[in-house]
Amino acid sequence: MMTLWVISGRSRLAAGVEDLQRSMHDATLPSAILQRPGVAMELTIHQAIYSTRAMRRLKPDPVPAEDLRYIIDAATQAPTGQNQQLWSFVVLVDPEPRQRLAELYRELGRKIVKPVAEDPNVPEDQRRAYRGAMVLVEELAEVPALILVCHTGEPPTEAGAAAAYYGSVFPAIQNLMLAARSRGLGTTLTTLHKMAEGRVKRMLGIPDEVSTVALIPVGYPRGKWGPPKRRPSAKVTHWNCWGNQSD
Repeated sequence: MMTLWVISGRSRLAAGVEDLQRSMHDATLPSAILQRPGVAMELTIHQAIYSTRAMRRLKPDPVPAEDLRYIIDAATQAPTGQNQQLWSFVVLVDPEPRQRLAELYRELGRKIVKPVAEDPNVPEDQRRAYRGAMVLVEELAEVPALILVCHTGEPPTEAGAAAAYYGSVFPAIQNLMLAARSRGLGTTLTTLHKMAEGRVKRMLGIPDEVSTVALIPVGYPRGKWGPPKRRPSAKVTHWNCWGNQSD
């Protein structure tokens, strides 16, 4: 059974959202329009998949409550093992809980991420990735909405059971991120908080029998949409047996 916990004092609605939504249907509009707060865009599934990338630099502009409800509803349409729907979503939009979680995230980031980002002995491409992660570490407190994706039950240690456990929640996360993209909202999937999960759960009153899986920051991006850098799919595709990369 899906549970949505919204930790918030009141809803925040962007003025003029309905008028903008009725008028914006052309997904080829400039990115400046695509990223305007309160603008809902109708993207094809191709456009959403090929332009949704990790957005760690997010504006502090509030995210309309109806958009947050929409992207979580989209998340719950994902496949789930035996249709158990053991996911839950803790939505942080008020400053106080966001600040507390951001302080913990910054503490972990400076301890775990920053040393790698600054280590000259680490390969440059890896250091670059860690420097990107540090941007979110330092700016998480400014992100207007944080969503903790949770799953009832402890993660199994046996490989097959663990695959089923995470396979019943990560599709929901991908749905959430694609739905956010359709509303002009940037996201990224983070797990650093897992290094202090007990503290996170106590901070937010999450029951013992519920585990956190990922933390998804949500906001209007400072950067531009575009395809992520990926190897050609032909390089990772094997036909009929391993090693046969010709179809």
